[in-house]
Amino acid sequence: MSRALIDSGHYEEAEVCIVGAGIAGGIMAFELARRGVKVLVLESGPRHDFRRRFEDMRQFLRGENPWRTLPPEMDRYTFSGSVPYFLDYNRARGVGGSSLGWEGYALRFHANDFRMRSLYGVAEDWPITYEDLEPYYAAAETALGVAGAQDDPWGSFRSSSFPLPPFAFSYSDGMFARACERVGIVLHHLPQARNSVAYAGRSQCRACGTCNVCPTGAKASVDLTHIPQAEATGNARVLTDATVLRLEVDRSSRVESVVYAGRDRREHRVSAPLFVIAAGAVETARLLLLSASESSPTGLANANGLVGKYFMCHPVIDITGRLPEKVYPYRVGFSTAMTRQFAVDRDRARQGAFYLEFLNFPTDGQPEELAVASGKWGEALRRHVETEFGHTVGIRVYCEHLPDPRNSVALNPQVKDHFANAAPHITCNIGRPERATLAEAATVAKRILEAMGASRIQSSELRLAAHQIGTHRMGGDPRTSVVDSTLRAHDVPNLYLVGSGCLVTSSSSPPGLTTAALAIRASEHIASLGRRAAGA
Repeated sequence: MSRALIDSGHYEEAEVCIVGAGIAGGIMAFELARRGVKVLVLESGPRHDFRRRFEDMRQFLRGENPWRTLPPEMDRYTFSGSVPYFLDYNRARGVGGSSLGWEGYALRFHANDFRMRSLYGVAEDWPITYEDLEPYYAAAETALGVAGAQDDPWGSFRSSSFPLPPFAFSYSDGMFARACERVGIVLHHLPQARNSVAYAGRSQCRACGTCNVCPTGAKASVDLTHIPQAEATGNARVLTDATVLRLEVDRSSRVESVVYAGRDRREHRVSAPLFVIAAGAVETARLLLLSASESSPTGLANANGLVGKYFMCHPVIDITGRLPEKVYPYRVGFSTAMTRQFAVDRDRARQGAFYLEFLNFPTDGQPEELAVASGKWGEALRRHVETEFGHTVGIRVYCEHLPDPRNSVALNPQVKDHFANAAPHITCNIGRPERATLAEAATVAKRILEAMGASRIQSSELRLAAHQIGTHRMGGDPRTSVVDSTLRAHDVPNLYLVGSGCLVTSSSSPPGLTTAALAIRASEHIASLGRRAAGA
């Protein structure tokens, strides 16, 4: 048995050391552990006690971030570009990682998303196809508990049905559906990694409306779905408050150890035969750049200079309007309907992909906004809010972001974190193709709202979704990619880089389910290495 050595002299039996206990690292911990592989996971943040989740929800409702790291110096970053990317609100340190705060929308990428260069002459092709990943999509949906219906006319081939039935359409979804039919748009269910019925020991969703902090455990997050199961095998251990500062390599360019520290800044080392970095697209790239050495002067796994390049996310806008009749918002705390009609059937060299999410919780027209704007008091204020609330409808647009090496994650040596390491600097520009796509999407959304009879139609400011995509892209050519199709670093034979940073293109769909599927696939590959070595 290979063992990971912690420099305090305590030995921890392990064959794989994973950095990060988020959606990719947590899934890999379980997938490897259930196959008999000894795993040690180093997680920078704490275990967020599920028994405190209702208090976490109250913090969220007060506008506070319940996943914010202490001390705050751990989360320092800088950004530049045409649109700010707010990293402090777009990540969560702790067991569960970004799955703690994600909304749980679990869409597969379309088969065309894997062949952008071949089909449209833009971006790059992936080194794997949708067909290669399809069985792992099915496994990820089962593991997370995805609720959905096979009513998406633009969905790619599925080998199995969704494991959970879909959530029912809301009252406003019916209004949207009738308007969409009038303008030739097809509305369908939005797949979600939350329990439409009780599943895998977790309760049915109660529609609390605080999905970024689910207090019931109905939304899938790996602190509930995977880490406990990994630990229950006896083959996985998670060390919290263990921030990895750098990786060290031996003379053969293999990772020899990782150096980590707690908040006390005391350094420790862990040695293992194989390492997996699953710290998110920003922190994974930063850690590789911080691991520069004599043999890797520009950063680990960065011989071609591409670590940190091709950062992507999803540009987002909301189009809202006011209807004469009530639409009864917030009775479902998340969206239940969407259309991918504009994400697939188009020439994406000329028209970018986007999908429309029909909101059950429009951000405009909330009671406090109505109250403040009214200038009324007492009984007049009560009647005003009662009369005016519940008439706003909204459509959210998620737009494909094309890969561009100028969008990147780099080190900012002028800003230091809690450990005196250079903070990450994120450069993110939204270019002409994306802005043209958003303009088209706004026109489509306005056409739907006009068909509903809406007035006061307006568009929100452009913002960026929390999604972190790119920075250690996969590919078959070591000159143009960082990892191969198994997610092993081209330059470092015992290092795997998992998570949404390995995605080659962004699609218009959120990356969570694809990240999970790739983590399962990489786990199967890593486990097979041990079996082959043993002569299996």
